[in-house]
Amino acid sequence: MAVKVGVIGAGTMGRRHLEALAADPRASIVGVADAVETVAREAAASMGARPCRDLAELAGLGIEAVFVTLPNVYHASVVLEALDRGLHVFSEKPMATSLRDARRIVERVAASERVYQMGFNRRWAPAYRYLRQELERGFVPFSANVKMNDGDMLTPSWYANAAISGGFMYDTAVHLVDMIAWLVGPIEAVAALGRTSCYPDYDDIVMLMRCRGDRLVAFTTCGHASWAAPQERVELYGDHALLVSEDLDRVRHATREQPHAEWQRLPSAGLLDLWGYIEEDRAFIDACLGDAPPPVTARDAFHSIAVLDAAYTSIARGGQPVPVPEA
Repeated sequence: MAVKVGVIGAGTMGRRHLEALAADPRASIVGVADAVETVAREAAASMGARPCRDLAELAGLGIEAVFVTLPNVYHASVVLEALDRGLHVFSEKPMATSLRDARRIVERVAASERVYQMGFNRRWAPAYRYLRQELERGFVPFSANVKMNDGDMLTPSWYANAAISGGFMYDTAVHLVDMIAWLVGPIEAVAALGRTSCYPDYDDIVMLMRCRGDRLVAFTTCGHASWAAPQERVELYGDHALLVSEDLDRVRHATREQPHAEWQRLPSAGLLDLWGYIEEDRAFIDACLGDAPPPVTARDAFHSIAVLDAAYTSIARGGQPVPVPEA
């Protein structure tokens, strides 16, 4: 039996998930909601679904699960309402734009029998899957260097408005915060410096993170760079060994035996596959059907918000190390 799905927020991310869900016969897209009526109507028509104004109207269609793909500041309130309505929830990142709201979601999910999955699509991108598989084969990272630079603060305009985005890192760097926790280990403390170079919000940030096991990670991120590749780079340092990825499909594994190993470009079936959306959304439908637990949990999502909260606190304190709070 197909899971009846609704999507709230028909912007770029909403449409990507609609396209990914359309490839899964176990998902039946019954409604699309957006505050802009013409946007909802157009997106719904492309899927043979009903246009809606809000979550209440979506729920009235009898949906069982909802994808929350709204601007960041609205995630928490809509997710909490959806859980209260007994819906399974897929939420785009970030989980929330405040630690308080993130904790409320963790508590509500724990008290619910509904599925909650956070949208960290990079866990399914070919390059990051490769890094994770090499770790599972025995590569041990003792330290790492990570960078994420792009020009995303130009589009859409609300990215540069911290009142909507939560802050630059809540919209972009949060992805690689999750990658660090997933690949190196939970982040226990952060020391951060920030600068407002081109925008009122901090758009140049440098962080030193201590992960479990005293593993150190240097992470730099910038929101006013170009979109020139590579926008993302992760270097994991082992025992005279290096695992490195650039963007979503380029990897290299150098060892003491093969210090000059060549780069590999990993295949993907298309843009949605390259970005991990196809497998990410399939995993959510799996969880809704009870076939597997959600692979990115509420506690995973909370950890990313707790790290960002600690980083912004550290910036406000002139770079002092700040422990990462627990849920």
